[in-house]
Amino acid sequence: MRKIILGLGLFFMINTTATAEVYHGIDIDDVYKSSEWNSKNEIKQLIDDYTLLLQYQNELNNCPYLLPDVLDCYDKVAKKIITNLYVQPEYNLENYRQLKKALSDAYELKNCRNKYAWPSGNICVLDSDSNVSHMLAEYIQDLINFCKEKMIKYSSILEQYQ
Repeated sequence: MRKIILGLGLFFMINTTATAEVYHGIDIDDVYKSSEWNSKNEIKQLIDDYTLLLQYQNELNNCPYLLPDVLDCYDKVAKKIITNLYVQPEYNLENYRQLKKALSDAYELKNCRNKYAWPSGNICVLDSDSNVSHMLAEYIQDLINFCKEKMIKYSSILEQYQ
């Protein structure tokens, strides 16, 4: 009986000390031991940022299709990406706002100020907003793709992400 209890106690002690810290399918302890990370928290931060990136991709994919709701959704997703995954967020957010304004002005020129379609009415604004939403969707997707590429290049451990 003593041998059984001693054996079970030894088994549980070995089992609890050998348990690895797995985070989204990535063995944090193994990564920390086998590379030049400063801390396990640094590894977790990278994984958390990757988790956010995947969340932002999902949010972008689930934006509504109708105007003006789609533009509001794109703005929210872009703000999250720029704020959480890029440096100098205020500067970058201002650049995003300028991009959106420039796209809006350019498409209003095309759709609303053509001399053969003058006066164009309210339909031209809807056409312009539709063009802007398409371009913003491409731009935001490009931000996501770029981040994903750079994060995986920064650390291949993200290929194990689950």
